[in-house]
Amino acid sequence: MLAALHIRIVTRAFTSSPVSCIKAVKDPGMELKEKMWQKEFYQKSKGKIYDKKPFKITLKAGKKYFWCACGHSKSQPMCDGTHLNQQLKIAQKPLVFHAPETKEVWLCNCKQSKNPPFCDGTHRNKEIQEVVN
Repeated sequence: MLAALHIRIVTRAFTSSPVSCIKAVKDPGMELKEKMWQKEFYQKSKGKIYDKKPFKITLKAGKKYFWCACGHSKSQPMCDGTHLNQQLKIAQKPLVFHAPETKEVWLCNCKQSKNPPFCDGTHRNKEIQEVVN
């Protein structure tokens, strides 16, 4: 519960529940509590597949990041605000998180991860590999 106090609500798309505070990051190699990284992230649908491989990045401690969840951003894997264009009718919003420590991680670029923003290997699924961008 203490970790939840360190996170600021950034957009209305995020909610918090006691259950979500208990969940652990399921990414191998990540030993951080999920709530230290992000607010509970729930959207009704997954974004457009941008790439079929993850993006390796070094996140800096204390910095705020906006991970693109819609797949339309031109500055992947981060959000550039493309989802705000009303003509495109994009339902997904970015996942906003603060890195509690400087760490090298793999961020999902297929936008289908069950552990966003981190890659969980979902891009290896046959259905995703067969998609034509």
